[in-house]
Amino acid sequence: MQKTINEAKKIGAFYNFNVSAQKQNNLTNNLRWFFVLDFESTCFENDTKQPAEIIEFPVVVLDSVTGTLIDSFQSFVKPTENPNLSTFCSNLTGIQQCDVDGAPVLAVVLKKFEHWLRKTKETLGCSFKGQSATTAIFVTWTDWDISTCLWNECRRKKLPLPGDMLNRIDLKAIFQQWLGSHKVRQKWKGGLKDALHLVGLSFEGRPHRGIDDAKNTARLLHHLLSKNVLNLSTT
Repeated sequence: MQKTINEAKKIGAFYNFNVSAQKQNNLTNNLRWFFVLDFESTCFENDTKQPAEIIEFPVVVLDSVTGTLIDSFQSFVKPTENPNLSTFCSNLTGIQQCDVDGAPVLAVVLKKFEHWLRKTKETLGCSFKGQSATTAIFVTWTDWDISTCLWNECRRKKLPLPGDMLNRIDLKAIFQQWLGSHKVRQKWKGGLKDALHLVGLSFEGRPHRGIDDAKNTARLLHHLLSKNVLNLSTT
């Protein structure tokens, strides 16, 4: 049996919290759905002391069998600690002040996301805990989005972290390991756009726009799956 999660565990690219050994084994069974997310947050040029607040919350769902994106969730988020976007942030992400001024705050977005996630799991008949006919897992490009950005903001604002995000795969770590095995690491600048270029793909959309980054991360993931860099569980 080939196991995607076990491949990720080998190189420290799988993050797991409060899941029993039996449930961890169940996660590898019938893994089909990859929920790829990429947050955008407030940022300030030459100022790293300000807390990051999510301003775009996008997730796309990749069907590893067909290689297609079958669903998505996207919402702008209104920051409350630093409500005014810096010029640097708007130029980097393309997100404007008017986009976030009329957006819901994170607490509301998380509730909307949890509702969408629940409906999506019902539609697909999947679970993030290996308890359904097919299994799903979250994927990020670096673990910053969840373990640093979302985690810290939820802690500061006393919001619960979505439980299904506790199990996830860091695709950047997997890609870096793959490059090392192919001895081409020196050609990689470390970013998603350059990673796509190295495998013969071009970035589609705008870099540092969350929904576009998520879609392109999913495209890279599908390419790696098709090349057996990641092996899906088979029974």
